[in-house]
Amino acid sequence: MPKPADRTFRPGRTGVLVAALALLVAPGCHTARSFKERAGTAIAQAVGSHYDDPHAEEKLAAAERLYQDKQYEKALGNFRTLADNQSNPAVLAERARFMQAECRYQLGQYPEACDTYHKVLLDFPTGAYRRDCCAQMFKICDYWLDDLRAELEKRSASEKGVLRWRPGVPHPGDRTRPQIDQEGRTLEALVRIHTHDITGPTADKAIFWCGYINFIRGNFSEADQFFSQMVELHADSPLRPQAIAFAIQAKNNATGGAVYDGRKCAEALHLVSVAEATVPELVNDPAMAEKLTRAKFAIRSQQAEKDFLTAEYYERTGHPGSAVFYYELVRRRYAGTKYSDLATEKKDRLVKLMQEGHPEPGNDPFAIVKAKVDGAVGKNKVTGGEKDRARIDPGLMPAGGVVPQPGNGTSGTRP
Repeated sequence: MPKPADRTFRPGRTGVLVAALALLVAPGCHTARSFKERAGTAIAQAVGSHYDDPHAEEKLAAAERLYQDKQYEKALGNFRTLADNQSNPAVLAERARFMQAECRYQLGQYPEACDTYHKVLLDFPTGAYRRDCCAQMFKICDYWLDDLRAELEKRSASEKGVLRWRPGVPHPGDRTRPQIDQEGRTLEALVRIHTHDITGPTADKAIFWCGYINFIRGNFSEADQFFSQMVELHADSPLRPQAIAFAIQAKNNATGGAVYDGRKCAEALHLVSVAEATVPELVNDPAMAEKLTRAKFAIRSQQAEKDFLTAEYYERTGHPGSAVFYYELVRRRYAGTKYSDLATEKKDRLVKLMQEGHPEPGNDPFAIVKAKVDGAVGKNKVTGGEKDRARIDPGLMPAGGVVPQPGNGTSGTRP
């Protein structure tokens, strides 16, 4: 029968190593203290980001000397180690993180540098390097925008409308550009610049480029948002007149057509009035003044189309009185447009039919049945009674070109 194992501790090689480590880290020995610091730093880096580093200032100075000597790879690692240690003072950590980004910028690693600058802004939003980070990020974005400018230059003079994005071929060896979605990364960085330094020297340029990129790509809702923000927040910017012109076009194009919500058209028309009254650069420049005139005509034409379609809807559904009201509204409010002439023709035809007592019932099944019954029994009565006749009687229309608004109890009340 085998004997039980001997459980008595006998110092072997492991015990000797532990004892040696204990002697090395014992207080009172310079070698032990140096080893203790190095071991503590290595362990802290391996298991966490909080450790006391009494030589942080010396390490920062040494890393900056490496940076001055253009040894960016070595300096990068030292700056990153100092910045990741959350026990270091905030001023030292901010400086180390900023210098880490500067090393990446000098090495040509622009995407990583842009992310590191943004990390400085996130960790130290009111720090000493906030404006410097935004300026460096804008330099990187401006470099990335060179590809967009080259694409615009290649565009033929006859090509108009939206410029669709064509993904380029990635360059695996090029560390200066993002490998995927360069334009999206550029927009993201520009938004961060404007958000973190809204009063800075590059904020107006950043938000203008955000609006312009979305405008030429056909994202008119996003372009309207960015241009409107610039008009409101950067009143002294030299780019504000151009932003107003683009905002008017973006608002008008963002509606999606006359069948959709027309509030954007109203906002665009109001912005045109504001531009004509407060921005002399647009009025005095013949080219910009012509653009404003064309924009105003396009807005009014879309509003006229919307009201004209409303009149056709009432005519189609068997409400001739309401249809006549909206045709008259289009005729008076949007004179000079093609919809004004069409509305006049349709209104005259409807008035004549209603005066003869045979208005078109439209696609309303009840109105169709009623018209057939009235025709069978020989009734010669206007659909809707004398009320509809009063609505279209020219003698009852108000003088002075004032059109009664729906819902105010006048003869133009919508049914």
